[in-house]
Amino acid sequence: MRRVIYPGLCLSLLLLLTACANGHQPSPYQAAMEQAYAPDQPGATAVVSREGEILFQGAAGLAHMELGLPLEAEHRLRLASVSKQYTAAAILKLADEGKLALDDPLERFLPDYPQGEVTVHQLLNHSSGIASYTSIPGYMMDERIRRDLGTHDLIQVFADREPDFEPGEDWLYNNSGYVLLGAIIEEISGKPWHEYIREALLSPAGINETGYFSHEEIVPGRVPGYQAGETVSNAPWISMSQPHAAGALYGSAMDVDRWQRRLHGGELLSDEHYQAMIRADEIATGVVNGDDYGYGLILGEWRDQDLIHHGGGIHGFNTYAMYLPESALSVVVLSNHAGHEPAPAIMARRLAAIALGEPYPVEKERIQVDPDRLDELVGTYEIEEGVIRTLRVDEEGRLISQRQGGRAFPVEAVSPDRFVFATSLSYFDVERDGDGQVVALRFHQQGAPDYERAEKVSDDILEPEAIELDEAQMERLTGLYQIQPGFTLRVFIHDGGLHAQATGQGPVPLEATTPSRLRNQQFGLELVFDLPEHGPADSLTLHQAGQEIPAPRIEE
Repeated sequence: MRRVIYPGLCLSLLLLLTACANGHQPSPYQAAMEQAYAPDQPGATAVVSREGEILFQGAAGLAHMELGLPLEAEHRLRLASVSKQYTAAAILKLADEGKLALDDPLERFLPDYPQGEVTVHQLLNHSSGIASYTSIPGYMMDERIRRDLGTHDLIQVFADREPDFEPGEDWLYNNSGYVLLGAIIEEISGKPWHEYIREALLSPAGINETGYFSHEEIVPGRVPGYQAGETVSNAPWISMSQPHAAGALYGSAMDVDRWQRRLHGGELLSDEHYQAMIRADEIATGVVNGDDYGYGLILGEWRDQDLIHHGGGIHGFNTYAMYLPESALSVVVLSNHAGHEPAPAIMARRLAAIALGEPYPVEKERIQVDPDRLDELVGTYEIEEGVIRTLRVDEEGRLISQRQGGRAFPVEAVSPDRFVFATSLSYFDVERDGDGQVVALRFHQQGAPDYERAEKVSDDILEPEAIELDEAQMERLTGLYQIQPGFTLRVFIHDGGLHAQATGQGPVPLEATTPSRLRNQQFGLELVFDLPEHGPADSLTLHQAGQEIPAPRIEE
């Protein structure tokens, strides 16, 4: 569940105006970063390059809140699940060296593991069925995640758990699989998994600001992480021995950019095994919000170009790296502010769009709209039957947009009839009739060219009232739902009411507006459940911050 930045936005704009007055206008990349990350809050570092040329290297926000130290481009942050592509590449390097084959069974390397028939390929693309230890209820937030565990002891955490499915029969994002890949690296190389990655891949390629996140080691430029919430807090403690080869690397944004350029430029692996890395089999097709999964990499499209990408989230950090092969464009955003909006994936797309000369409307200069013209927009708009969006003007004269069940967001004008959201790529256009009367909104989710039309049905603010669900109705909605790889949402009953808890975050209460719709207005989320005629929900769709994210129910 993601949070807000508005107080800092004013200060960022003040700094921007001061810079302009002094003749030092920031680049459009830096302006976008400063708009997104307030100078008195944790922030992010970023690098944008094309065909090996660095277009932008910068940072915004704080590296250390207690000391008030600003982030710098060279600072090193936890990479979280962006680490998986490094582990996958190490396995493929071993394959290049003839030391393993992708169809080798796990039992060849770990003969005592219970599901020894699982193949290296199935571990790499999350089709093994092995239970993921990070999905064990409560594991990621209680004392268990604080323990320092060696590879063998970490494997024992999940070795005897019931598999989610038979190997190769389905797909489910799986951190346990990447721990096992780390164990294979150690078994073959005789070295800790991260040392092999450094010696075989990083050091030869001049990638020297990336390594294993050891709490004991003194690492120049390494920064702490923070959690967004009602107030910003220090990240909960996690022993980085436990993310292991699934997510325990740190690095600078520049080093991740170097990694992307060398990996996708053919410098690290044979073409045979690089192609295997960016190819999805039938099981791994369309599994990540419609995108495919290769080996440690997600394969999709963005603006009619092939997109190779992966994100990560861990206590105190969110990360994202994307690469467009057609234009050789690499974008990396690493944040030490977990739960902050916009998320690194959104920020990276903003920077990529600037680099391609087609920025999103959110980058346009804001304008003042006459108050009478704003008042014409106030009212209720029907998106579809039973689903509405309202617009109102608050005490400060800002236009506020709120989708049914979601959080209220201020929107800003970039033209008299176009309004943008500062924390997402979304925007809407006002549709007027021949007499100039407002008749509808054309809402572009995440900046998509297609729009969702919402017809104006009232000049008044109409909101659905909360209803009470009986216990049987609530039970149908409970369960574990996968929002994205490594990030789940648990819906459960507590003290007679429904609550939701996302990976690494606290629980939030929910209220129902229909038997299949739940909301929390404080955090701006709505959950819409797909209910069959009988039995539990098959899936839900999370509506938050202009996003619609489908989430299938998964086994606990």
